[in-house]
Amino acid sequence: MSALVVTAGLLAGCGSPGASTPTPASAPTADAPPTPLAEAPEPATSPPAQASLPGTVIPLTGAPEGIAVTAAGTVAVNVRNPDGLDILPIPPGSAAATTTTPRFVSLRSEGRHLTLAGPDGPALSAGEKDGTLSVIDLPSGQIAYTVPTTGPAPHEAFAVGQSTIFVANEFGNSFSIIRDRRVVRTVSTPLQPGGGAATSDGRYAVGVGVRGRQITEYTATGDIVGTADCGAGPTHTVAGEDGLFWVNDTDGDAVLGFEATPTGPRQVASIPTGAGSRPYGDAYDTVRHTLWVTLTGSNQLLGLTLSGTQVAHQVSIPTVRQPNSVAVDPTTGETVTTGSTTNGQLQFVPYPEALR
Repeated sequence: MSALVVTAGLLAGCGSPGASTPTPASAPTADAPPTPLAEAPEPATSPPAQASLPGTVIPLTGAPEGIAVTAAGTVAVNVRNPDGLDILPIPPGSAAATTTTPRFVSLRSEGRHLTLAGPDGPALSAGEKDGTLSVIDLPSGQIAYTVPTTGPAPHEAFAVGQSTIFVANEFGNSFSIIRDRRVVRTVSTPLQPGGGAATSDGRYAVGVGVRGRQITEYTATGDIVGTADCGAGPTHTVAGEDGLFWVNDTDGDAVLGFEATPTGPRQVASIPTGAGSRPYGDAYDTVRHTLWVTLTGSNQLLGLTLSGTQVAHQVSIPTVRQPNSVAVDPTTGETVTTGSTTNGQLQFVPYPEALR
């Protein structure tokens, strides 16, 4: 995802694309695009979870969506019905939050993805109902400011460098580019962007079209660098290291690696996750070089310690039901996974010895 140490992807969304047509940033590659999907890829409807799970499980009221963890130890979760954030503290050295009753902060619109603009925030939440971006201070939960996007259906926001925010307008097939609290540009994306991410230096960003089955690379100002085909049915992407992006190919039961280059994204890896696994949520731990991917078909969290594009170690951890999203505590390596059901759950699991 990005300049962020902790990010998480969530629902790619449903429905047909809207009619908004932004001005193209530049001409994409000349190759014919893949045949678009009739519907966006979605996670599996997960089976019941195991009776006994590792780590600590905390109940939530409402349906949890995106999740983020700050370096200072604040967990923030987008929840629906009612719409807002659940905020919990993690004490230094602790294996979980200190309370099973999160503090709720109301938001004007439900959000799906939740990302951080820096290691300690602020949090970025795109409001799908009202077409806004909310920038939220953590741990207070106070909304610093709200920006109308060029939507419709802003789905994920992420920081590109120190002063720019890209917002993926899922049914607008576009990115809104925000600087100084206003939209300064709207650029085309592949069909139905489910989200995006940026390199740690803010030089390049990518957007993934979940129905278009393409990944497009951009400069920090929004110019298109190039476009590549991207799996059978991709959903979410997260930034790794050295210009790498990892994309969940949910329909293809794999994680795909792409390298940002001066001429566009280039696929450099494909990691199978198992038939019927339907990988969905993702997060990357730059300190421990570990990619985390939720497998919604089996209620598992897959951890991959990477050396470049090669898997050095891997582990599978049983999770709460419907693990649509995961985030990482950058200080401890602990993972926090959402069980995205009507009455959701959070699962805290320490960094496993098997990956060290």
